[in-house]
Amino acid sequence: MAADHGLTAGGRVSWDPALYGANNAHHRRHDDDFLASLPLPAAARVLDLGCGVGDFTVRLASAVPEGEVIGVDAAAALIAAARRERVDAAVRFAVCRAQDVSATFPPDHFDVVVSRAVLHWITAEEQESVLAGVWQVLQPGGRFRAEFGGRGQLGDLVSLLDEESDRVGGPVRPWYFPTAEEYRGLLTAAGFRIGSSGWVRLVRQRRSFPDQSALTGFLVSQVLVAYEIAMTADQLREFRGRATGRAIRELRRADGSFDLDFVRLDLMAIRPNAENA
Repeated sequence: MAADHGLTAGGRVSWDPALYGANNAHHRRHDDDFLASLPLPAAARVLDLGCGVGDFTVRLASAVPEGEVIGVDAAAALIAAARRERVDAAVRFAVCRAQDVSATFPPDHFDVVVSRAVLHWITAEEQESVLAGVWQVLQPGGRFRAEFGGRGQLGDLVSLLDEESDRVGGPVRPWYFPTAEEYRGLLTAAGFRIGSSGWVRLVRQRRSFPDQSALTGFLVSQVLVAYEIAMTADQLREFRGRATGRAIRELRRADGSFDLDFVRLDLMAIRPNAENA
């Protein structure tokens, strides 16, 4: 998400679409690999769950020229930006939480549901309802393809941020980072099949941020908000100053760049039909 996040009454943080869009290149570098793992028929109907400002959603639309692509996100500001900036794309956008897809779309409607860098924002307690909703809106035989933070994601950085948030009375461990075994169990319980054409795995990556500005942009646009949303304005300012300062000092490499350890929970699951039940 190059403006700052805006503070609302009570100190809560609102997503800034421009700030997010200016700092999500580290995700976009993995778009080609993700698409290569998901062959899409030209007429497929695709739901992009947690689409943000819609940049990847547009890539999906170009892959299904005879199909339908809908991007949804819980953040109204991000959806407004997506509608404004992607007006010429063959894609629709709607405000919708991941937990509410089955109340928003008809059953058995989509061939594919895709989700990128979203599900770790949803609590462990709500994952069951998310997966139940995805299962309902998929056609029998449809595929659920997702990647999000898994166990060990940004380990050193998260430890640092937890310490600084706790110091000002804020939350700790604000994300859900499961193991592959844990999430496989949730998928199976929701009725999904993994089988020989699917997978649930942790993928380790080193994502590089070339300088202090790039690291700070990443932190402010996509990371600190997880802690700050529960803070007062005074807590937020102290936390943000100390957290970014420590990250710059403690994570900087000799050449001035920053390499961060990402661990992604990467999955392909199938809603069974008569042929693959």
